[in-house]
Amino acid sequence: SLRQDGGADVSATLQRISAPGLLVFFLTTTFAFTDWMMSLEPHWYSTIYGAMVLVGHAVGALAFGILVSALLAGETDLRALVNSARSHQLGNLLFAFIMFWIYLSFCQYFLIWSANLAEEVPWVIRRTTDGWQWLAIALVVGHFALPFFVLLSRDVKRRPMWLAAVAAWMLVFRWLDTFWLVAPALRADGFQVRWYEIASTVGIGGLWLWYFAGQLASRRLAPIGDPRLSEATS
Repeated sequence: SLRQDGGADVSATLQRISAPGLLVFFLTTTFAFTDWMMSLEPHWYSTIYGAMVLVGHAVGALAFGILVSALLAGETDLRALVNSARSHQLGNLLFAFIMFWIYLSFCQYFLIWSANLAEEVPWVIRRTTDGWQWLAIALVVGHFALPFFVLLSRDVKRRPMWLAAVAAWMLVFRWLDTFWLVAPALRADGFQVRWYEIASTVGIGGLWLWYFAGQLASRRLAPIGDPRLSEATS
């Protein structure tokens, strides 16, 4: 994108690497989620787990992009791009990924429930007892039901700041969902949120945001060299 802004024609190169790059991304993230998260309970497995976590992170990435674009809507590069039509399209995308996330999550739960296998059921029981059930209910309501009904509204999706509020809400529930997937494997004494879990989020997240903001400030906010930019602003 930077080379494109400088006048280089890299459209064909980007198109050639995008498809295999997407495949590599899916494979590497699936391996990462398996190694870092599913392996915490080595006797349990799920063939849908990688896709479920990946789609959840896609929800978070899209929500973060919506929030940043709304907060920077007044900047020169973004004034023509952040409008009601674009906000509506981003809202539809967020709605679709939320629906995809609940579909995969329900599929995993339904398959475990219907199979009723001794090596699979404890994973669900661990996350629906000892206080974790309240977080599970909160995720169903806050990560799916409320955003689902809110994003049905055309008015919400066509107002960038309203949509940004939904995006901020989704980022909170993305953290809670990740916590719900990981923490029960490490808690024999039931639901707890410990101080270092909040501190690590603030610390690592703060460093990432500091670096992100620095990189954002050193570059154009819109890809002015993209040959299809005019389509996005029309």
